[in-house]
Amino acid sequence: MARTPLASGPSSTIEDYLVTIYRLGVSGRPVRGTEMAEQLGVSPAAVTEMVSRLRSAGLLSDARRIELSEEGLRLARTLVSRHRLAERFLVDVLGFGWEDVHEEAHRLEHAFSPQVTERLAAFLGHPQTCPHGHPIMEDGGEEPPVALRPLTALRGGESGVVRRIAHEDHDLLAELSELGIVLGSRVEVSGSGEGAVNVELNGARRSIGKDAAEEVLVEAV
Repeated sequence: MARTPLASGPSSTIEDYLVTIYRLGVSGRPVRGTEMAEQLGVSPAAVTEMVSRLRSAGLLSDARRIELSEEGLRLARTLVSRHRLAERFLVDVLGFGWEDVHEEAHRLEHAFSPQVTERLAAFLGHPQTCPHGHPIMEDGGEEPPVALRPLTALRGGESGVVRRIAHEDHDLLAELSELGIVLGSRVEVSGSGEGAVNVELNGARRSIGKDAAEEVLVEAV
C-alpha cells in the first residue's frame, strides 16, 4: 500500500487514536478495534476507517494487526509524556488532586509545543513519573521495565509499596485517596474477603474492593 503522509501533521483526533493504541498495546497484548471504540467513545466503523488512514500515513506497521510503526510509536510516546508532564504540573504547581487532572492534561497535551514541553520539564526538575506513577519518557524514549504486581497478587502477610495506579479513573483515585493510599504507601495484606482485600496501612486496617485493588500496582518488599 502506498504511503500517504499527513499534509499538515496529525490532528488532535489522530493523536487520540495513536495514544489509545499505545496505551492498549504497552502491555504487549494485541490491540483490538472493539477496545479502541470503547476507549474513544466512537463506533467500530469509525475505528476501522481511522486505522486504514493511519496505516496509509505510515503510522501503523502491520497490515493485519493494529500496531504502531516506529514513527507512530515516537509520536505516541511524545504525546503520552506531554500528558503525564501536564498532570505533574497540575498537581505539583496548581494544586489539583490526582483524581482531577486526567481530562485537563488531555486538553493540554495537544497544545504543548516541543519548546514548551522542554521548558516545562526543566521547570519541574525533569520528573520521572506522573502523579499516578507512570513514567515520563523524555525525547520519545521507551518505558522502562518495572517489576510491579497488582495488590490482589499479594498473599496474607506480604507487603508492597504502592508505585503506580494502572488506570487514571476519577472515582477510583478518589476512593484510594479517601482510604489514604498514595504513591509510596506501604501496605501489608492481612487477608481477603468476599470482593475485598484487607490491608494494614499507616497502623490502621483498611478494606479495598478487589476491582480497585487490581488497579493498585505495588513493588513487593
